[in-house]
Amino acid sequence: MLMSAGVIASTPVWVPVALAGAGVGVSYGAFRYYTLRKKLVATPAGEEAHFTEKEAKVIEWLIRRFAKSAKHNDA
Repeated sequence: MLMSAGVIASTPVWVPVALAGAGVGVSYGAFRYYTLRKKLVATPAGEEAHFTEKEAKVIEWLIRRFAKSAKHNDA
């Protein structure tokens, strides 16, 4: 693929496949973050936001991660 374009002499097949997979993964993560942030901002103050199970797991993971980093910064 890249050899016929004259970009490089030889490229293993897994390199473009890995780059494409990483790109898809990063794009999906950014999309999930954007939709979650949009939902949080759109929720009026004093009202309860309703989350799906996946969204709740992501929020729980973020809270745990920030709590761990806060403990490391306090020490």
